[in-house]
Amino acid sequence: MIEFIFEVLLQLVFEILEVVFTSGAGKRQREPQSPIVTAIIYIAFGIMAGFISLWIFPQAFIHSNLGRVANLILTPLLMGLFAAAFSAWRTGDGLRLWRFINGYVFAMSLALVRFYTASHA
Repeated sequence: MIEFIFEVLLQLVFEILEVVFTSGAGKRQREPQSPIVTAIIYIAFGIMAGFISLWIFPQAFIHSNLGRVANLILTPLLMGLFAAAFSAWRTGDGLRLWRFINGYVFAMSLALVRFYTASHA
């Protein structure tokens, strides 16, 4: 259980960093980007965050196969909900599906990198 909490906390830290950096960048933009372009950018940032996390924590926190698969399913969902809730709290506009999707693809990219490349011996 503690391993799952570490995985969630690791992704939460990167999610917070992502929200902080992208919210500042979004205010400077005049025209909205395509959802496909935005998703590709979030995937790229998630992959980079995954490799950075591997550099810092090369060992997987969860060692059982079932736990790793459960983490791969649950953590991106939690991070997507966190991103949507944080955005709703910050703007007061309510939950936004696009914010959930952006948080989800970011966390899923990070989780997939860790799932396939973290040492789990």
